[in-house]
Amino acid sequence: MIRQTVYTFSLRSVKILLLFLTGMLLVSGLLFTCYSLDMETQLVLFQWDNLLITLPGTALLGAVIYAVIQVSGNTLPAVRRLLRLVVLCWCMIFGIILILFSKSVPTSDSYSVYQIACQLAAGDTSVIHPTQSYLSYYPQQTGLVAFLEPLIRIWNLFPFHMPAYHFIKLIYLLAGCVIIFFQEQTVHLLWKDAKADCLYLVLAGLNFPLLIYMSFIYGEIPSFATISVGFYLLTRLLTDENSQAPQAPETTLSNRYFAAYHRFLTAAGSLFFFTLSVMLRKNSLIFIIAAVIVMALRGFSHRRPAMILLAALCMACSLAILPCIQKFYEYRSGSTISSGVPAISYFAMGMQESSRADGWYNGFNFDTYQNAGMNTETATAISREAIRKRLAHFQENPGYAVRFYMNKYLSQWVDGTYACRQATMATFGGRKPFFVSLYEGNGSKYLIFYCNLYQNILYLGTFWFCLASFRQGRKPTPACSAEYSYNAELPAYLGLIGMLGGFLFHMLWEANARYIFPYGLAMLPCCARGLSLLSDSLSNKFLRGRSPRNNKSRRPDATDKPATAK
Repeated sequence: MIRQTVYTFSLRSVKILLLFLTGMLLVSGLLFTCYSLDMETQLVLFQWDNLLITLPGTALLGAVIYAVIQVSGNTLPAVRRLLRLVVLCWCMIFGIILILFSKSVPTSDSYSVYQIACQLAAGDTSVIHPTQSYLSYYPQQTGLVAFLEPLIRIWNLFPFHMPAYHFIKLIYLLAGCVIIFFQEQTVHLLWKDAKADCLYLVLAGLNFPLLIYMSFIYGEIPSFATISVGFYLLTRLLTDENSQAPQAPETTLSNRYFAAYHRFLTAAGSLFFFTLSVMLRKNSLIFIIAAVIVMALRGFSHRRPAMILLAALCMACSLAILPCIQKFYEYRSGSTISSGVPAISYFAMGMQESSRADGWYNGFNFDTYQNAGMNTETATAISREAIRKRLAHFQENPGYAVRFYMNKYLSQWVDGTYACRQATMATFGGRKPFFVSLYEGNGSKYLIFYCNLYQNILYLGTFWFCLASFRQGRKPTPACSAEYSYNAELPAYLGLIGMLGGFLFHMLWEANARYIFPYGLAMLPCCARGLSLLSDSLSNKFLRGRSPRNNKSRRPDATDKPATAK
């Protein structure tokens, strides 16, 4: 009884928090737009949306998406498979066009990581150094280096005289297709709703930040690809556990062993991909914590010690993977890597003003660590003092504090492009005029406007999903039984719990719209389900409105009476 009470209370609390957060995101997205036009300063501009334009535009985009679903015949599995193939091919074609004509190159942190991987692939281990190495400032990047190095080694086997990042972009295209495929499979596994499946595929194909980020050589795309696989395997593990009927006496021992072996492989697969995601991008820990919370709650409420053990292993492996890789490179080079910029410096910087927007990067973390002689304890003390001063300033000026965090929130969560233009703006020359316009000319305004409308659809669908789930409780959906709906609720919130944690984290951490991009992807499955429920609700109201007979005024007849036993 206590176990089920804890589970129900936790699930109810998550629903309330997410309903409030998604409602706030929806209102903010409809009222504001944040964007950057100057690619040199990357100053974030704030703009009130004209509701006379954005509301009809959002409705028109939603109508186009719904029309595609209606034309596709969403109840046919063959059409769903065809739509999946079309979307994946479209993503590959668009990505290849970006590679050939956009000609973006790694820059800033992505260039530093890529260059280190190139040197290590060439046998130069001098980049592993306690003071004169990028990795000694940011040792968490060793995981991404370990991912890029073998890809560069493979590329170097071929007699091509082109930089390896062209080949890596192709790998990232495949990773983007992995995201789409496994998220769509997760949608189908959770709700068995053909319309939601097709809606997800259409939304994924129209997600231009996702398409553009596939050419960005950094950790976002490959890490979220592994998270998508991990979430799918964990969802399958949780739903299979609930759908299992009691073993019949005639069930053979070999069948039971096979089922147990299958569950073991599924659990091991989720553990592997969750660990890999943190290796590629340390901030993926937020999604891992969400998965651990879900596993712990399910294991506790259903008395599944194996699930609690899996949660503990996921947490342990995720925390250990980066230190292990760092030790490997230190052993390989015979040198050491410093402990790096302390995390508290990022929190301190997140409380400061910046030339881009409030709470964004201003160099505080790097400068503090360098001025402290790369001494972590000294840098930590300086950062704590900076936090103390900012807290005192916020306390003395509460109005300024509200404006500061409001600007920090808006600059991250209402930028529909998720800074994809800023991230991929660097080029090696020869960029085609269309892409020049997309980054610096009039084309950028159209892209920003479209992404703003798309983000409105994303927030609307996610909010409606949270609202419908909150109101529904344990009642069955038309597509599945009450038991299945209730049991599938907690796995369905995996991505949204990660989004909730990301919201809280990045309100304190260094701000950047690019950091919000993975959370936008995590909302897509629930958005698709929410739009499906919204379309059903609108269709039912439309049909009731056209009904010639009012249900309340209709007189009951004999057919309304329940049958009685004779």
